Amino acid sequence: MQKDRGHRRFAVRITMIYALIGTLWIMVSDILLVYQAQVDDFQLSVFSIAKGLFYVVITASILFWLLWGIEDEIFLKSSALDAAANAIVISDINGKIEWVNPAFAQLTGYTVDEAKGQTTRLLRSGQHEDQFYKQLWDTILADQVWHGVMVNRRKDGTLYDEEQTITPVKDARGAIRHFIAIKQDISERREHELAIQDAHQALADAYDATIVGWSRALDMRDQETQGHSERVTELTVRLARAMGVDEEEIEHIRRGALLHDIGKMGIPDAVLLKAGPLTNEEWSLMRMHPIYSYELLKQIGFLRPALPIPISHHERWDGQGYPAGLKGEQIPLPARIFAVIDVWDALTNDRPYRKAWPPERARDYIVQQAGIHFDPEVVKIFLEHVDAWIYHGERRA
Repeated sequence: MQKDRGHRRFAVRITMIYALIGTLWIMVSDILLVYQAQVDDFQLSVFSIAKGLFYVVITASILFWLLWGIEDEIFLKSSALDAAANAIVISDINGKIEWVNPAFAQLTGYTVDEAKGQTTRLLRSGQHEDQFYKQLWDTILADQVWHGVMVNRRKDGTLYDEEQTITPVKDARGAIRHFIAIKQDISERREHELAIQDAHQALADAYDATIVGWSRALDMRDQETQGHSERVTELTVRLARAMGVDEEEIEHIRRGALLHDIGKMGIPDAVLLKAGPLTNEEWSLMRMHPIYSYELLKQIGFLRPALPIPISHHERWDGQGYPAGLKGEQIPLPARIFAVIDVWDALTNDRPYRKAWPPERARDYIVQQAGIHFDPEVVKIFLEHVDAWIYHGERRA
């Protein structure tokens, strides 16, 4: 109500000033004209003044009506900016603060008078490199809206996370004259997001620890392959990176490699641990372990992206593998990568029925099987890196 009265008084004051100046001008100018012309015609002068005053009244009324409408609009906009919950700053093209709303004072601790005339550097925290601010200024000076998150400093020295949008404001000729920044304290939201991230990471770590435990338990059950799962996982991850697989997919590949034979938990000991050759019926049962892996893991949403290796690592490039008889690029890339590593590890490590092959012999076998058992491109990348991996492994040992 008080602001509304102020707005009315402003329109009345401007109109009265205009009317007073107009009246004085008409009266003085008419009297001077009569005096200079040496005309003693009082009646003519009164009529001329009355006509001028009528003009002043009409134009003053029009002015008052226009001012009333303009003031309504200005008052509405000003009230909206003052009442906004988010902090708002208007600065000139050099970053000098010209206006702030009450929410800015509440957010930063600087009063309106303290902020005016300062530059926007007032809130800098020292947490960002110069390049960060350069990119911001390059954006808004190019007449683009900048939106981002930064750490700012309050008057009392405390830091807070701020989400900010800065918009250039142009004049009638299209030149940028001001910037308007809308600011919001998101410290609590960021803390909440970080807490969720930490909880998610803790859950992922727990899942990963469980996965490693499963793979070790399987290796312990199958004495022939003890340590196999962790060895093939390390080399599979290296080969996937060498082939340019992105890091998000690498994590799924790592889990899939660890769990590649988890389906063997469904194979009876009499078959899995049999010392002699398997019968056709036993081979049929053994070849079911990728299916068992799929049935076990598909129920776990967290592990679903890791399924390509457990279900498809026994497929062959020529289509003669199992369980689905996939051929060529029908086989998922993670499974094609793992297949090379799985065979390499089996050949270069001791088994009860044979000694480990020398790396040269195993390498020759991998080359021979390119285009038959293995994806030729995967073999090519593998051969480019395997010597370095062997050297790395020997040095660690």
